[in-house]
Amino acid sequence: MDITGIGSIADLAKGVMDKFWPPEADPTERLKAEMVLQKVIESRERSVVDAQKGIIVAEMEQGDNYTKRARPTIVYAGLAFIFMVYVVLPMVSFFKGTEMPVLNLPTEFWWAWTGVCGIWVVGRTMEKKGGAGKIISLITGK
Repeated sequence: MDITGIGSIADLAKGVMDKFWPPEADPTERLKAEMVLQKVIESRERSVVDAQKGIIVAEMEQGDNYTKRARPTIVYAGLAFIFMVYVVLPMVSFFKGTEMPVLNLPTEFWWAWTGVCGIWVVGRTMEKKGGAGKIISLITGK
């Protein structure tokens, strides 16, 4: 793969042209169309990278340090609850020699925590891969 990305863009444009351009068409026109397609793909890739950079810069420039960590805090708090109920309390009960009452986190906890974790993971993945704009436009309708 080309470090600059130019080779991959040219290869993609050529692949698209091979697949959709009629073989009997004028080769000069095909070359012109392939060059236009390369420019469109390159422009799109540049805008994706700019959007990714903008998201990262906006996150890092937030003044409120807690807001930067809000999503991870919810995830880590959930992990702490799980650890307390299923690891610490049973160990304390074992070492004290007492019978452990049956403790389970409520179903609502699992639904909420799983939802937050899932949205966080998908959101971060989309931000890093450049698909956040599509998802946000689907949600907001803009």
